[in-house]
Amino acid sequence: MLLEAINKNHKGSYDFFYLPIDFKNKCNVGYAFINFIDVLSIIPFYEEFNARKWQKFNSSKICKITYARIQGKQNFIEHFRNSSLMHEDPKCRPLIFKSSGEDIGEEEPFPGPNLVISKNSTGSLAKSSQSKSEESGEGNDAKSANSSRKNSEGNEDRKNPEIGKSSTQHFPN
Repeated sequence: MLLEAINKNHKGSYDFFYLPIDFKNKCNVGYAFINFIDVLSIIPFYEEFNARKWQKFNSSKICKITYARIQGKQNFIEHFRNSSLMHEDPKCRPLIFKSSGEDIGEEEPFPGPNLVISKNSTGSLAKSSQSKSEESGEGNDAKSANSSRKNSEGNEDRKNPEIGKSSTQHFPN
């Protein structure tokens, strides 16, 4: 129902959508993430939805659009692809859409996980991620080396080459 409202005037202008669900209460948590293909698409979307009630929903809550911490379709995919969320009901998972070409705005399959779980030398389970080039057997290039690296604590430190074009929206529960 929410996507119907968004798609009325904005289908094909975004390539990622996720409405987080509270699985215990079986309702949305009150916000969503949408990544726009072109930053200029944000303006008409903002003008249509920001500071307004959702007419199709029985709620007095007001939509507020803000920038999201994660920016860019690929960064959203990397954030969610190894999440336990991807084992939940498919209706509750993030959605991705084609970003260009004749099929722009058409849903596409979400990539599978890219973490490999193996035993380390002490016999403990260890997670390591595979880059696309490792998955395909190609060598690493500078772009993939910079997109994911370990910081001094051994945690992944991701750099974001995308300009800010994702937004977080607050939706009625």
